[in-house]
Amino acid sequence: MFRTLGPRRVPSRELTPITLVEGRPASDALLVREGAVMFVVPGWYEVLLAVDWEPENRQGVRFAHTRIGESQPLHSEAIAAGVLADISGGRQLLRGNGLFGPGGPDAISLEVWQNSGQPVVVRAASLTVRELCVPWPPRMEAA
Repeated sequence: MFRTLGPRRVPSRELTPITLVEGRPASDALLVREGAVMFVVPGWYEVLLAVDWEPENRQGVRFAHTRIGESQPLHSEAIAAGVLADISGGRQLLRGNGLFGPGGPDAISLEVWQNSGQPVVVRAASLTVRELCVPWPPRMEAA
């Protein structure tokens, strides 16, 4: 799991990168560099995104996505803050999977945005990465 070290104030109407650190020892296929998760072994990975917004501020929209260089994000969701607070106590949860590693998309980072008109606190955020098929393509065993 890759997570924030603590709460983060997110200004209104600014796309804000969330710096991640390794929460517990991950696989040798992954590492953190400059706050982003790096895939050092090509493979098929599942990525779970969690962002815990303060639920008391119900104004505006909350947005979270995973940036993959110049590619389209793996996750992307905008939801009204009041709806998010009612449904999950302010916790935004997304799941996705894809092929990552050298020679393709090899890094993923977390960014958030909100438009309440005032700073809003992200209490915690994380990306949990599971190896589905690593390395990719699977090694063929000799018969």
